[in-house]
Amino acid sequence: MGSLKTDETTTKAKEAGPQQAPRGRTRKALLFLLAVLGTALVVGIVRYDFRPESVKLEAQTVAVEALIAAGNGEAARALTPDLVARSPKPDDLRLRLGRAYLRHGDAGPAVALLSVVEPRLIPEERLAIAEYFLVSGDPFSASRFFEAAAKDLKPTPQLLARHAESLALSGQGERAAELFAKSVAADPRVVRTHLNLAMTLANIGRLGESAKEAEAVLKLEPANAKAMDLLRALKAAK
Repeated sequence: MGSLKTDETTTKAKEAGPQQAPRGRTRKALLFLLAVLGTALVVGIVRYDFRPESVKLEAQTVAVEALIAAGNGEAARALTPDLVARSPKPDDLRLRLGRAYLRHGDAGPAVALLSVVEPRLIPEERLAIAEYFLVSGDPFSASRFFEAAAKDLKPTPQLLARHAESLALSGQGERAAELFAKSVAADPRVVRTHLNLAMTLANIGRLGESAKEAEAVLKLEPANAKAMDLLRALKAAK
């Protein structure tokens, strides 16, 4: 008789039984959900960390282009060298980013990148680089890029004159005088070109021709002090 359960014990057992099963199922469901979420998180991390290098490089390049377009050149310049160093085709990237800098008026980094890939440039890009070098005080590099640009561009008076300036400043007086003369012939109204031609002719010892050009300057601009000083110096040298 001692082994028989009382009504009270039986009742408690019946009450307890149905409550324990749901807790077990809930715990298993929760563990399963956590496992699924954990797997998804790990997969996401793996996909992010182990994307192909080309995909990451392209995303970073687009980000740098956005910085350039937004005028944040300093931040873009800080990232550019690493991108070029990591690129499997560095010249392609130099050309792409160099053109982006050039489009948005950031000439320094544009020239640094594009001058390395000069054979792939269009004439207008060569001309922009030539102008940058001339203004920056590097007439030797400027004359090289002017020469390359001139092969494919119409020889306008301005192009001839700027090319001639780079040649004169780099010590190539005869060639400079030739281009200055062509520029004057194409547009004889430009005082600066006449004056540059006069000074270049004087520097290479062609004094009589120099005097004629100085006089041409004074006809266009009678109060031009540089032309008057040059004429005085030429008369004193006779």
